[in-house]
Amino acid sequence: MKAIKRLTALVLALLLLSLCFVGCSSKGPKMMQLGDSKISLNLFYFYLSRMKGTYCATYGISATDDAHWDTVMDSSGKTYNEYYTEFVLNEVKNLLAAVHLFEELDLELPDATLDAIDEEIERMIDEEANGSKSQFNKMLSAYGANVAVLREAYIIEKKVEYLKDYLYGANGGNIGGEMYEEYYQNNYARFKHILFTTYEYVYEKDENGDDIYYVNSSSQERKYKETEYTTVKDGETIYWTSDKKDHISYDTEKDTRRRKTNENGEYMTQPVSDSQHKKILADVKVTHESLTKGSYSIFDEILADHNTSAEYTESYPNGYYITKTSDTAWNTIRDKVFKMEVGEIAEVETKYGIHIVMRYELEESGYDLSENADFFISNRTGQYNFLPSIKQYLLSEKVKPYLEEIVVKEKVYKKADIKSVQPNYYY
Repeated sequence: MKAIKRLTALVLALLLLSLCFVGCSSKGPKMMQLGDSKISLNLFYFYLSRMKGTYCATYGISATDDAHWDTVMDSSGKTYNEYYTEFVLNEVKNLLAAVHLFEELDLELPDATLDAIDEEIERMIDEEANGSKSQFNKMLSAYGANVAVLREAYIIEKKVEYLKDYLYGANGGNIGGEMYEEYYQNNYARFKHILFTTYEYVYEKDENGDDIYYVNSSSQERKYKETEYTTVKDGETIYWTSDKKDHISYDTEKDTRRRKTNENGEYMTQPVSDSQHKKILADVKVTHESLTKGSYSIFDEILADHNTSAEYTESYPNGYYITKTSDTAWNTIRDKVFKMEVGEIAEVETKYGIHIVMRYELEESGYDLSENADFFISNRTGQYNFLPSIKQYLLSEKVKPYLEEIVVKEKVYKKADIKSVQPNYYY
């Protein structure tokens, strides 16, 4: 079985969107054909427009300028316009091949699915065009489409979903275990990190500048005062008359401090002092020098004794599992880890502090371990997070033989490019 290539975030986004906005239609000049299945120039315009909307939303308003698309992107000499237009073309070919396979297998969408598509389009007409189909067509025309094109696009989306479930099982039941392991081994990395924070929380203080601690136990009884703060301490306790009936205390052993929050409810922080920062750098140096490349036991031992990292270690004793497209609070670490060898140690600085990171070897079938479920199992579906990607890969491999049979009318294709279409953020 061929190794599965790791996908970039943009490629993943394009693959997913390609399912939603490419279809076969008799509206507009025919641009591409495979058997009886066709893709029109109008649908290609629509698809390019949707991709441009996604791209601009990701990379900012400057991506709407023609100058951006005319820029040469790499040593190949291709401009952004040439590269992404060609990329879209190749994705459309894959989808046309998938639709052709759907028809070859004599598959049919359930009537309920078609009804749901029609109901969704009617909802959009009512809500976005005040019930006017002609007005909605005018809105879609900015992207080379109309209601008929939009409906066909949705039908194609459902056909591809249906085909994947038919071939591989809705829950992936027809996919062999070796496929899961291969995808896991080729796309995931595991790491652990020791964090040295370079910031500190801002805590509440009283009018005298003394730190305030709050009573933990609701079972403790305190006498309430009419004033917000009492002026006299009663056994190291003063009273607070807020709606929450919190009790302010100065007992540093029994009670806890409260962090200040900003207007968004986020904890407020501030950089540590210069002297503290120098000490942290010294601690990082000593810790790093005590570690040995490839020695997981030493790293685990130091990690277990490091208080700052305790909460992470308890929640994820096996470390963190990431892909190149994982969106984490530590994306800088993610990018670094994929450049490291297994067993390698590196320092990475983030807004949270300085991290000593070690890339660990992947555990066998780590995706099936209950303690790793947060990284692999979807809370929404209860299935593997990477199941859609595996299905997409398998389908792409299956339709490859059809790609050479696709006929593209070059003169029609040359009429469209991603630079010239409007960015579509809505449909």
